[in-house]
Amino acid sequence: MRSVVTTVVTAADAAGRFPSQNDLEAVQGNIQCAAARLEAAEKLASGLDAVTKEAGDACFNKYAYLKQPGEAGDTQVKVDKCYRDLGH
Repeated sequence: MRSVVTTVVTAADAAGRFPSQNDLEAVQGNIQCAAARLEAAEKLASGLDAVTKEAGDACFNKYAYLKQPGEAGDTQVKVDKCYRDLGH
């Protein structure tokens, strides 16, 4: 993932100019919002297991055939792998 600074400098360089005042203000605004973005990311990450479990349960409820022999959820090991993959 590229930082906002890298993006602004690269865009200005590609245009053959130095970053403008607007570019620098965009970087400053992005930096000022960093704490709020970090807090939001932490809240989302703390609820990841619950969201993953809810999504997996919804899939297995909607597509009940997945629990039949030979399907993706016919053993607990396969079910656990499905939940793991949803978490990723």
